[in-house]
Amino acid sequence: MDRDWSRLGARLAQARKTMGLKQPELAQRISVGRATIQNIEAGKPFKNITPAVRAYADAVGWTHDSAARVLEGAEPELAQPAAGDRSSASDLPPDVALELHSGRTLGSTVVHLGPKDSDARMIVLLKGGVDMTPQEVEEALTEWRRRRRHLQEVTQDTDATPDTQ
Repeated sequence: MDRDWSRLGARLAQARKTMGLKQPELAQRISVGRATIQNIEAGKPFKNITPAVRAYADAVGWTHDSAARVLEGAEPELAQPAAGDRSSASDLPPDVALELHSGRTLGSTVVHLGPKDSDARMIVLLKGGVDMTPQEVEEALTEWRRRRRHLQEVTQDTDATPDTQ
């Protein structure tokens, strides 16, 4: 049986769209150019499965052998997180998981809440679009620094006087 590169490209594109990713976002995530994503999705035949095709399949959550399976006419399989793997965002609301996987991360901070021995914390990420200009990135980072300082000041105030109502 011939390898069906068009079928593989269509299945990968469908998986990408289901995740809410645009081609440029996926290209940035797997460190390739957008043209590479377009070639894969268009079904451009390759002699072998390339590292870019494998990275694409990994990025959409397929098992390591799924690209080969789809080329041969079978369906892809979703990879299962390893036991104890905390990288899965399955306990997050879908809109939050989508935001975490879209765009690029420009900044982050972890704010510890409550008493010093508490594990409670707030995690804040600054996300930006993949097509932001350097000026837009700098403006976002400037605003981020201002708001992050304010956020840290507010949480430090609450550490001093825990609410017991």
